[in-house]
Amino acid sequence: MTEDVLVSVKGLHTLDTAQDEEIEIFSAGKYYFRNGKHYLLYDEQVEDAGGVVSNRIVCRDGCVELTKKGSVNTKMSFRTDEKTECWYETPFGEMLVGVEVTDMKITEQEDLLEILVAYRLELNYEHVADCRIRIRAIAKGSPRFHLQ
Repeated sequence: MTEDVLVSVKGLHTLDTAQDEEIEIFSAGKYYFRNGKHYLLYDEQVEDAGGVVSNRIVCRDGCVELTKKGSVNTKMSFRTDEKTECWYETPFGEMLVGVEVTDMKITEQEDLLEILVAYRLELNYEHVADCRIRIRAIAKGSPRFHLQ
């Protein structure tokens, strides 16, 4: 896959209140594969937090790590068969976030990296949502490289 990619991150949160909340962002990004790991780097404009957040995703079998730096700061780990916790810092304060992965699938193709993760989300030890996230990196020059 090329270094220049289009990154799409689509998330669905099914809240305990039975409402579904879906978000999707698109960004130009960079892709690298080194030492058996996939790396995605991209920036995201965060309106509520008032600024740009730099994101780094590191992916290998059974593990996805997301690091955010900027107006939001965190390092989240998504690991199969393991509950993880981290601090999620925002301009409005910090939250303790717990993540328990229920399903993970990583698909590699010549012009596409797709990461699918289903997980239970906790805030300050309380279950708040069942979530699904789809991260796609599409190589520049690929017929798939377009906004839908």
